[in-house]
Amino acid sequence: MNAHIKLSIIIIFLISACRKEPVDKNNSTSNQSHNLSLTLTDAKQFINQLATDSSTALAKIKIDWELATTTTVRDGNKWTISLPGQPIYQGYKQGYRELVILRNNETQQPEAKILEIIPDAIYLQKNHTASTSDFTGRVFEYDLNYKLTGGRLYSDGKAIGRIQQFSSAQQSREPGQGLKDLNPFSGTQGKTMRMMAIETCIWMQDSYTDANGDFTVHSFQVCSTTYFDDGGGGGYYDGVGSGNSGSSSGGGGGTTGTSSPPTPSNLPGEEKNAVSPREMMECFSNIPSANAAFVVRVYVVEPLPGTSFNVGANSFGHVAISLSKTSGQTSITQTVGFYPTGTGLEKLSSKSQIIDNGDMEYNMSATYYVTAESFQKVIDFVSNPSKNYHFTDYNCTAFVYGAGQVGGIPMPDPTTQIGLAGPGGAGFAKTPAGMASALREQKAKNPNLDINEGGGRVPGSHGPCNIK
Repeated sequence: MNAHIKLSIIIIFLISACRKEPVDKNNSTSNQSHNLSLTLTDAKQFINQLATDSSTALAKIKIDWELATTTTVRDGNKWTISLPGQPIYQGYKQGYRELVILRNNETQQPEAKILEIIPDAIYLQKNHTASTSDFTGRVFEYDLNYKLTGGRLYSDGKAIGRIQQFSSAQQSREPGQGLKDLNPFSGTQGKTMRMMAIETCIWMQDSYTDANGDFTVHSFQVCSTTYFDDGGGGGYYDGVGSGNSGSSSGGGGGTTGTSSPPTPSNLPGEEKNAVSPREMMECFSNIPSANAAFVVRVYVVEPLPGTSFNVGANSFGHVAISLSKTSGQTSITQTVGFYPTGTGLEKLSSKSQIIDNGDMEYNMSATYYVTAESFQKVIDFVSNPSKNYHFTDYNCTAFVYGAGQVGGIPMPDPTTQIGLAGPGGAGFAKTPAGMASALREQKAKNPNLDINEGGGRVPGSHGPCNIK
């Protein structure tokens, strides 16, 4: 697959807010040996004395001091307060935001910034909690007028890249870094940025809407072999995926540095009734195989059509397999999909079921003309599906690809990167977005292939037949 589609961010499933709980305000004591310690009273006084023109964002945000927690940083402590409002990433509200107050290392005066923290969807669903020790995701940093000032990209608790603003002029001054291939973008307030790692690996484009409602498009670079460490910093990121000890923090919210994931969203087509795969496949025996034509089709519902995102308007997306057998004027078509049976978080790993996917809308399809022998092998595979479903290890895409492999059908490998590359490496899985990207790549290499990128609606299935 092309490197540009190997973007993390899969999901399969919708991420909503991670909230902090109130903690005992007596926890405000910090190590007195640090010369930059800040009391809660100092923090409140600093915020209350801010000039209006330097804190326009806070005028629109209610600060609940009951949610204030303190964490030890290099030279003192910081205060973190969970704020209402959520960023919109890949079309959905996800993650959370915080106000962080601490003393500046050089001036020793209090200062504050707003952090928008977006855990990686796959990381959060796989681990069921987000913790500082292994936080994987993005942290965006804003000043109190909600101007983007930077941020970091984390993988497995390590900073692997940074987010920073850049202009078109800066972009043109960096030859050989791939920036000239990207169009400069800016949001409604002129926010333009890129994510940058120590080594040149791969440049991507992405966008999200911050919790203040401003749309931001940014370019970023990710490297899986090294990670960024600025050696100093102001302490805003300490505890946000850093693995530091102490009460609290950031990587996923919650007073012990953890948070629970939200309930996964519905998968396309899962509301329909389950069917017996054997009874669906039995119908093909009613048509003689001599002189018959055999066709296998793959239908893809993309999470966010036209992108490599693994989560989007269509949730995790879906891949269905369709079999057609025609002899003379008689033709039978059956289209089915592989689904979980669980609800809520149990949906991520549960017993499986087969659902009739006839009449389903799709974004992409591929048609393969096969032999009777190949067709029968696919029938046998679909008739005996795996009894277990796992959202990354064995899902609808893996099921369809497995059927193609058994039948010797040249379906492209839909494996794509999930999670963010960094220390420990990124994960990989067969996903609907991966299948769509692989089909596009296949079509680009051979325009004569029967691959439809225009979308449409799947024909209705024949339905189950009684097994004799």
